[in-house]
Amino acid sequence: MTTDLDTALAAEPRPWRSRATPWLMAALLLVGGFAGGAQAQQAYGPDSGPAPAGRGAAVDGPAGGARGGGARGGGAAPPAATATPATTGTVSDIDGDTMKIRRESGEVVTVRTDDRTQVRLPGTLKDLRTGDTVVVTGNTRSGDIAAATITRQK
Repeated sequence: MTTDLDTALAAEPRPWRSRATPWLMAALLLVGGFAGGAQAQQAYGPDSGPAPAGRGAAVDGPAGGARGGGARGGGAAPPAATATPATTGTVSDIDGDTMKIRRESGEVVTVRTDDRTQVRLPGTLKDLRTGDTVVVTGNTRSGDIAAATITRQK
């Protein structure tokens, strides 16, 4: 007695792939490429924190660096207060809303804070201690920095 199953098994073998196989392979390659790219970005991507001094970032000076005053046209006079990309240093003195930080070069900079200063450290500004390393961004006026952000480094 022959059944339909015996007939189907005795028939010519079907190919291992169907019309959907190329599409499934393309989807698998896309997902694999995306996952591999995400892993590479996580392992070798840019740092998430501010660049410390000495890594090619401008530490002081007007916004725009060596290319000019940062304004379109290049002929505009810089504003009275210029943006400082980042200043890194060690806290040498804290007195109320003012602190002094010593840069790696030995220069001491006065940093003034106010109620708009964003503090990015565990705790508050009052938790900063002499010897802590900080990164300060803000506007420079007469050598002092009006701090926009203060971040304690680990």
